Amino acid sequence: MNAIDSVTLIVAIILAGLGLVLGFGRTLKFFTKGIFGFILSIFICASFGGMIAGIPAVAGWIRGLNAQLGEAWSFLGTIRLATVIYYVVLFFAVQLVRILVVKVIAGLFSADVLPVRIINRVLGAALMVAAVLLLVLLAFAIVAIFGETQGVIDFVAEIDDTFLGALYAHNPIKFIA
Repeated sequence: MNAIDSVTLIVAIILAGLGLVLGFGRTLKFFTKGIFGFILSIFICASFGGMIAGIPAVAGWIRGLNAQLGEAWSFLGTIRLATVIYYVVLFFAVQLVRILVVKVIAGLFSADVLPVRIINRVLGAALMVAAVLLLVLLAFAIVAIFGETQGVIDFVAEIDDTFLGALYAHNPIKFIA
């Protein structure tokens, strides 16, 4: 184990301790509020929006509205305004559902009963480490876009043969550049 692995392990232990202190409910609220929540909602819309748009009733509505808007003004048909409207409405629906689900889950885990408190703390530690791991994978995916630059080449050489190097090499998140 080298210095980078040691620091990684210490940071993971500190994050687990922080998650243990905060608990699952507060950790979940933290990672689903503000910019994190906004990004999460966009990710959900991008991941499942096409599948939902493939439902025959929704697809028919989008197709029909695009045709009507295109007849009214050809520019609106070109930009497919109904599809844009669909994704905006979907985004707001996902935001609303995300907020409600987080409030319900956080409320359930705030019960002052010993078994719930224990589960809350353990899941808080796991969620904190998992969320930061996901953020590291996302950051590595962004770094990988610039893989040909000298800074990235030096960075990859520095973390080679470490846990972070293995994460970087086998990152499941890939952006098409």
